[in-house]
Amino acid sequence: MRLILLTIFIALYCSVLVDESSGHGYIADPPSRSSAWRFGFPTVPNYDDNQLFCGGLDYQWKKMAGKCGICGDPYGGPLDNELPNGKYAKHLVITRSYKKGQRVDAKVNITANHMGFFQFKLCEGKTMAKEVTQDCLDSHTLQVLESKDKFKYNVPSEKPKVYTVPIKLPDDVQCERCVIQWTYTAGNSWGQCPNGTYAEGCGPQETFRGCADVKIA
Repeated sequence: MRLILLTIFIALYCSVLVDESSGHGYIADPPSRSSAWRFGFPTVPNYDDNQLFCGGLDYQWKKMAGKCGICGDPYGGPLDNELPNGKYAKHLVITRSYKKGQRVDAKVNITANHMGFFQFKLCEGKTMAKEVTQDCLDSHTLQVLESKDKFKYNVPSEKPKVYTVPIKLPDDVQCERCVIQWTYTAGNSWGQCPNGTYAEGCGPQETFRGCADVKIA
């Protein structure tokens, strides 16, 4: 009986540890669809805007083969942050206006830090009736300034805080509404590395995303 109780206790304790190990965060500037309400915009509040993690590590990688919604929703739905019917996208607003080729100091609020890296991608929104595609976003990865990796921002510490990331908008893109997609790939899961060894930060990792709607003049 004691052995059974001890086993249950260990299982519960480990589940708590696993839950606490999850990273959390959101893009604060430009404010994302789920976070715009925090900055005075008249949008539907998402009080879990720091938990847009593609449905979770197991769901994303074991059930969806690594696929994630455009804005961090589970790939299989519900797509609450995507056009045309997502509850956080129905009344979306342009949260920032920029100029072509401008340097933008993006701000990311990481509330539970597990290292890894950020990427920023851009796609022009042609219509409010249809969401941008991942293929379009993937073809316009934004340059990260002052970084050893031209297209990635490697999280420099384990502190939960607001990180400022200087990125450069394209010189040849002008739009009434463009979508900036922020992706945070955590680096704390254990997995197989390309060389066949195993280490923390290798293999499938927890992924977070956010979409911000901006104008580029």
